[in-house]
Amino acid sequence: MIKNWTIIRDILLRLEATSTPNTALNANQFAEYSEQEVAYNMRLLSEAGYIKANILESKSGDGHIAAALARSLTNAGHDLLDTIRNDTMWVKIQDTFKSKGIDMTFDLVITAGKKIAESFLLS
Repeated sequence: MIKNWTIIRDILLRLEATSTPNTALNANQFAEYSEQEVAYNMRLLSEAGYIKANILESKSGDGHIAAALARSLTNAGHDLLDTIRNDTMWVKIQDTFKSKGIDMTFDLVITAGKKIAESFLLS
């Protein structure tokens, strides 16, 4: 499995858009992606402290995630989303990484986003 930034951004956006603070998103609610891809990226976000989630590993030995529920954004998750929410900023962040040939990490995305935002603000 790979870290998929499109899925990560979608998870964060959908969590923010929930109608109540306790509305959970199930990995199977993302029809445009496979449930395992979404579950894996929910696990990555949870492990990094960007969302609160319940991840249930399969006990059948098949290596699958049996269930994944994203329950809420953390404060750090809101900060990450603030960095990548705007479509123009998001494209610039992705282009920066592509042009430099660097893999996107959570810390580097936030750092690059801050620098790009500063350049927008100061221009």
